[in-house]
Amino acid sequence: MTVRSAVDNTYRFFHWGAVALISSSVLFPTEDKLLGLLILAPIVLFLFWLYLGTWYELREDHFYARSGPFREKITYDRIRRVERVRNSFSSMALSRDRIGIWQHGKGFFSGTTYISPVDPDAFFQQLKARCGNLDEETDKR
Repeated sequence: MTVRSAVDNTYRFFHWGAVALISSSVLFPTEDKLLGLLILAPIVLFLFWLYLGTWYELREDHFYARSGPFREKITYDRIRRVERVRNSFSSMALSRDRIGIWQHGKGFFSGTTYISPVDPDAFFQQLKARCGNLDEETDKR
């Protein structure tokens, strides 16, 4: 099951605002317009890669997430908690309405992944059903 990331209006505003700002800076007359293009074009392409290339997949034995060049693969037995959250932490999510995934044996920063599937309720239930090693307190939602 492959699902694209939901995109909320806040992220959409900042994304398109950054693209517009970066792109418009090339329009102003400068002596080093080519240098500006060489520096700014990769940034704009990277932003589009994140915007269009963020998706999640429930595979047979693991959860897989991709956000532009960033990838994460978590086997279901490593997942200790799955919870619906609302935050703006840096993550593989393009919306503040997220699903938090915590892994066994890892700290907060290295073992926490936030995702924002288009249909979070269905994805949450399906992910939770595949994780057989959840802590007792994970029944939040």
